[in-house]
Amino acid sequence: MSAKQKNKFQFLSADKCAGVMLLKAVMTDFSYGKHAHEEFAIGAPLNGIQEFSCNGQQLRAFPGSVILFNPEEVHNGNPAENLTLRYQMLYFDPSEFYPLLDCAATKNDNAFRSEENLFVDQVLHSFVMEMSKHVSEAKNSSLEYEWFLYQFARRLSQRMGMFQPDAWRDKKDSLLVRAKEYICDNIKQDMSIDDLSSEVHMSKYHFIRLFRSQFGLPPHKFILNYKINLVRKSLELGLSPTDVAMEYGFFDVSHMARHFKKSYGISPRQYQKQIEG
Repeated sequence: MSAKQKNKFQFLSADKCAGVMLLKAVMTDFSYGKHAHEEFAIGAPLNGIQEFSCNGQQLRAFPGSVILFNPEEVHNGNPAENLTLRYQMLYFDPSEFYPLLDCAATKNDNAFRSEENLFVDQVLHSFVMEMSKHVSEAKNSSLEYEWFLYQFARRLSQRMGMFQPDAWRDKKDSLLVRAKEYICDNIKQDMSIDDLSSEVHMSKYHFIRLFRSQFGLPPHKFILNYKINLVRKSLELGLSPTDVAMEYGFFDVSHMARHFKKSYGISPRQYQKQIEG
């Protein structure tokens, strides 16, 4: 196989994750010329060294680091030291991502522009890996993709010193209480933020911000948390984990188990055996 054939670029998107594109790349002797993207881009090298220039700086990214390009930010790139470079890069549509960022920040979304093109952030790095995996597998609901996007936005706003912490308010807004009731009544359906915001006649991003301030969790996380609590009750009644996963709209048992374990530390089957035991 020639060196040229070893260069590989694969673009992927998930239908339920609008506004997000994933690039999985392998480079041996290929070099990007100077260019810029309309999207907000964030990624990470998996193997090798990614060398690039941006904003007058010559930078070298190693595995474990995070690369970030603002929209229209000119850069290039190539593998360094004759090592094969493998990396993943996520591209976010600014019209979708920046308003979401504004939900987690105290500043206007138009003011957001990262001054860092390369840094180490274990949380953001894990989000890049997790989001890339889910876009590749395309096994998640619209709700989960929206939650991943919110996590990205929240962490970026934290890094920029713009984050507005989640807070529980004792006085509840009647429209948001209605949204919560709608969630409870339709929990077995594949809901999206668009569905919920339309129900209470709010803009999508205004709804996310208000819901989080009212209930301490963004709607994405609130719904997943509510589902997992219902899953636990169903398991206690002796229902099959496979049937429970299907009933509550999970892709399969392993999909449900991943979320269940995050809340209870063990798998649904392990939990059921302990309860029955």
